[in-house]
Amino acid sequence: MGFTVEQEHVLWERWRAGDSARLIARTIGSNLDAVRRFLSATGGVRPAARRRSPRHLSSAEREEISRGIAAGLSARAIAERIGRPSSTVSREISRNGGREAYRAATADAAAWDRARRPRPSRLASSPALLALVRGKLDADWSPQQIAMWLRHQHPHDASRRVSHETIYRSIYVSGRRELGPAQARRLRSGRSVRRPRGKQQSHGRGRLRNMVSIHHRPAVVAERAEVGHWEGDLVMGSRPSAVATLVDRSTRFVRVVPLPDGIKADAVRRALIRNLSDLPPALRRSLTWDRGREMAEHQELAAELGMDVYFCDPRSPWQRPSNENTNRLLRQYLPKRTDLRPYSARDLDDIAHRINTRPRQVLDWSTSHDLFWPLLLAARGADVNASPAGVA
Repeated sequence: MGFTVEQEHVLWERWRAGDSARLIARTIGSNLDAVRRFLSATGGVRPAARRRSPRHLSSAEREEISRGIAAGLSARAIAERIGRPSSTVSREISRNGGREAYRAATADAAAWDRARRPRPSRLASSPALLALVRGKLDADWSPQQIAMWLRHQHPHDASRRVSHETIYRSIYVSGRRELGPAQARRLRSGRSVRRPRGKQQSHGRGRLRNMVSIHHRPAVVAERAEVGHWEGDLVMGSRPSAVATLVDRSTRFVRVVPLPDGIKADAVRRALIRNLSDLPPALRRSLTWDRGREMAEHQELAAELGMDVYFCDPRSPWQRPSNENTNRLLRQYLPKRTDLRPYSARDLDDIAHRINTRPRQVLDWSTSHDLFWPLLLAARGADVNASPAGVA
């Protein structure tokens, strides 16, 4: 793209720091389109710096060869001076035009260009593994989930395993992309350019009456040892459409609640009561929410469901980490600025089921369904055909 080495270095440093393409362009004195083209061509992944192998001749050694030729020394004598085999020196001179045409700088540049021999990636050299990874991506698995699943399935066969970083690079890095150009859309973010992680700023909302602070929540909730303590929030589509999300802190089991009547406090209260009433009392112990106005009727909700409701501190989404992470996962299926009203309860249950049946690192690669379902059956004492929201 015409950038100098210094500009590329600054570009990658600022990109890693989370700067926007516009700010990077201003910093390096370039235009926005050039920066975007550069990032698109690399997939947002900084190429590994090339290094010269110590087994190869250095530029200083080639200078010595050039001086030796000028002094009329034989290849053997030159080889003794630089500590290399005489055959290495002879081949070096021959491949660069012979004694009359040999120039150290030209020979060194030609050797650097010839050294570009990219090795095929693990996926490119294994069609069976490539097909398996592509199939899991089509099922909306993340690269890390795929890598860990392969490790568990083939613990003694390294040829059947691949790292999540290799999968990401096969998706993003131009010149590779063995998985196909459209696979980036299968990722949670849907981005075609890889971005460094950055903090998201929350925004404050109206103050609710008679809130119980998260700091008064029992210690057992923070320990995540007891099932039935939920975190909740809204996922907004094109306004005023939205859905409510509920995540069990212990099993990370997800429930997605339709809000057909909107996001006013009374509508949200009714929808949450309808959804959570399906659970036995032992599995609805508490609910932690942010300070959104949709929870203005939290006292009525707590009384009707018999569960405590706690509220996070202002601008502290990290106090509901399981729910925040789940909402990011749901954006793959419920993109921003999408009208969520056409989604039926069954549609939302199917989306929740996809998430609940994936292996999760935080659960030691078990699934939320496998952990929550037996507890639900035990609490209900009901027949195994009963199916809660989010379980297919």
